[in-house]
Parts: sequence; structure tokens; C-alpha cells
Amino acid sequence: MLICACAIMALNGMATDTQTVMEPLSPALIRVAMCQFEIIDGDIAENMKRAQTFVRKAAARGAKLVCLPEAADWGWLYEHARRDAFPIPGAYTDMLANLAKELNVWICAGCLERDGDKTYNSAVLIDKQGNIVLKHRKINTLKFLTEHLYDEGDPTQLSIVDTEFGRIGITICADNFNLEIPKKIADHGAWLLLAPHGFAAEVENLRNNAKEFQEHIKRVAKHTNMWVVGTNTCRGPIASGAWKGRPHSGCSTLARPDGSAVAVAKFNTPEIIVLDIPTNR
Repeated sequence: MLICACAIMALNGMATDTQTVMEPLSPALIRVAMCQFEIIDGDIAENMKRAQTFVRKAAARGAKLVCLPEAADWGWLYEHARRDAFPIPGAYTDMLANLAKELNVWICAGCLERDGDKTYNSAVLIDKQGNIVLKHRKINTLKFLTEHLYDEGDPTQLSIVDTEFGRIGITICADNFNLEIPKKIADHGAWLLLAPHGFAAEVENLRNNAKEFQEHIKRVAKHTNMWVVGTNTCRGPIASGAWKGRPHSGCSTLARPDGSAVAVAKFNTPEIIVLDIPTNR
């Protein structure tokens, strides 16, 4: 099994290449990027700018599938989520769709979603033609934190899609605390799970939170026998609510189906990890 990994470091939300040459892809591989960056609660203009910067950097490294964190538009505990969330499609996903088409890449991103009188913590998968081919609404929303912000997704809706890379699924963060949710996706033939996250903790517990995050992603992979791309947020202290002031831990993790980690991003530091992984084609 061939696995090629390289990292693109990023400081203050801007990525900087540390390696400039990557070998051409074998047809049996897909080049995946985890874009770990700081999301500023409520600053949609800056967050859109950062998403574009990181996707462009990942595409320049040859990535064909780019995964961003949870709620990468507004922040997952943004206090005005119900007021400000865009529809899907809408301003944020339109921006990503145009970027995907321009760069010839697939993009998975977490984003808040307004649908009529409902608001959801959602994630989309956009193909390289700029089409939204899959949307997942977070099922386990941690209601004690978010009931006033958004609604729960339908647990009967299975978030999978057939792609040129094979069958892919999406879950969001705490969805994976109940291992039966990603297991249902695996049971329907998915080999790869895209999982935007937003793990956060008190400053004094942040390193333990990062370790817990890595173990969490590895546990999901082992239980489901899928590759799992767990892209986490870093920095960005939560701006309001019960968890105000808590930063995010980073350490985005890509895990093999046997539950071992292929790569882990830096602790609490913006970074892009680019890896070649085998597909099931």
C-alpha cells in the first residue's frame, strides 16, 4: 500500500508551502487534503477568504479532494446562526462551487444552513464541476449547547454518494460519538468518510482534547472499516455562549480502516496536510 504524505504549514490563517514537488498520482490513489484553519465566529468575509486561500494552496499541491472543518463559514457556536445562516445553495456554497470548478477539485465543507424556519449545522460535498452532490445535516447537535442555534438533522437520512473515487459518506463531529451513525454509511458501501469537526475545550484541557480527537477519529475508522478524514478547527476561541473562550485543538487526523493514523496535523496550528490514499476502484 502506497501512502505519500506532505504538509503545508500555515501561520495566522495563511498557508506557506514547505515542499514544492509531488509525484504524479497512480490511478489507484486519490490525493486528499485536510485544511485545518482558524474560524472566526461571525466573520463571514474573513472565513470565506481563509477557505479560498487554503483550498487554493491544497489544489496547488495536487489535491483532488479537499476537506474543510465544521461550520467553516460562521463557526459552529455562532450566536446569530438562526439569523445569518445562508441557504444551500447560497453565498458560501456558491463561492466553494465556483472554486471547485475553477481548480478542478472536489470540496467538502461544513457550513450552517437556513431552510425555511429551520437552521441546520450542515456539510456539503461539491464535485469538480461545481455541483453539490451530497448534503448532510448534523444529527447529534449537542442540544445542551446548540438548541437555540440550529435544529437536528433527520437520523433516517443516509449521507452517501457515488463518485469517481467510489462511494463516499459525510458525518459531522458529534455524529460520530454514536458509532452506529458512521457504521450505517459503511454498511451501505462507503469506503471513505469525510468528517468536518470542531473539537474545543478549556485552555488547560486543550492538549487532552487534541489527544481525544485523534483517538476519536481512529475509533470511527476501526469500527466502520473505512478511511476517515477528520478535519478539525484550530484556535478561534468561541465568541459567546456557555463555551465562550474555549479554543479548538486542531490535530486533524486521517485514519486507515484498521484504526491507525496515517497523519495528524499540528496541535492548535493552522496547517494543510496532503496525502495520497488508495481508493477502492
